[in-house]
Amino acid sequence: MKAVAFFEHGPVDVLQYHEDFPDPVAGKDEVIIDIKYCGINHLDIWTRQGIGAAVGKKIRLPHICGCDIVGTTPAVKGQRVMIYPGVSCGKCQYCTGSSNNRTTTERRRRRRRRRKNDNNSNNSHENLCNQFAIIGGFSDYNGGYAEHVAVPEKNVIRLPSALKDEAAATLAVSYLTAWNMLQTNGASRKKKILVYGASSGVGMATIQLAKALGATVITTVSGNSKHDFAKKLGAHYIIDRTRQDIADEVKKIVPAGVDIVIDHVGAATWATSIASLRQGGRMAVCGMTSGNEATVPVRMFYTKQIVMVGSLLGTRAQLEELINFVMRKKIQPVIDSVFPLQDAKEAQKKMEAGMHAGKILLKL
Repeated sequence: MKAVAFFEHGPVDVLQYHEDFPDPVAGKDEVIIDIKYCGINHLDIWTRQGIGAAVGKKIRLPHICGCDIVGTTPAVKGQRVMIYPGVSCGKCQYCTGSSNNRTTTERRRRRRRRRKNDNNSNNSHENLCNQFAIIGGFSDYNGGYAEHVAVPEKNVIRLPSALKDEAAATLAVSYLTAWNMLQTNGASRKKKILVYGASSGVGMATIQLAKALGATVITTVSGNSKHDFAKKLGAHYIIDRTRQDIADEVKKIVPAGVDIVIDHVGAATWATSIASLRQGGRMAVCGMTSGNEATVPVRMFYTKQIVMVGSLLGTRAQLEELINFVMRKKIQPVIDSVFPLQDAKEAQKKMEAGMHAGKILLKL
């Protein structure tokens, strides 16, 4: 099959296009998916660079990146599907839904969900499993930079007829992560939210989802072109980080500070996030594009009684909720560009350079 793989970790040039890469073989409880689109994410870049090895996550090489997978299943001719990219042990308390280690808010939310749908899978929190990994990411599952992929059958989600393939290929990573953070931290009407990088995947997703939830959204950009992009997305306030101090501008907009900060940047923004929050505010963390080692203003953190919550993707049940929400609210993810598979290297270069505004896709 046609595929883009890397045989060693390193810079973008380690990506190699092949027209005779071995076809995947479905294992027990797995199915083969014929891929139509795959979204590009920063996780693809980190996986290719081998960042996971620094924290003990080694993967089998050669490896195929790609987590945002949309395609069809040969089992049902023409059936359009997307893939929930998380894999876990399926046996622990988090995978089975028997964990008691949840906040009161989380337990209430899950009880409401169970009343709507008495499916035990909706009670699981599999992304807390200590074996949790991501297809195409730091796992031995190859991903979507290929014509075909083998995935667990339970990860396959049928697509509504009204949801286009291109839009679906944006949802399973950036949008799911944003949805998880917004849900976990109580985003709702009247809440004030700061999210960095309007043109990034998580930034765009947060703006669209938070606005649809009724929240007031403040975002950051670098330059006039991305300012216009953020405005089109629906951000209520836009801060140009190249000319303005983010924390100072936030305080001009919301003197008491925002309720929630969505921080997917990492080392460069943690101090700004804490300074921008109100007393008792919540900081949701899901990324480290600017670095892994952050300096925290400890006194400000504890005197403001900040709550910091890490977020890794989301659950399969949350992805299904997200799909329904996107359809109901008529949210349209913005596609920056679509590359053919053989140009995956150029697609990753564009993301690394920060030259995109919206999602970058590969088309098979």
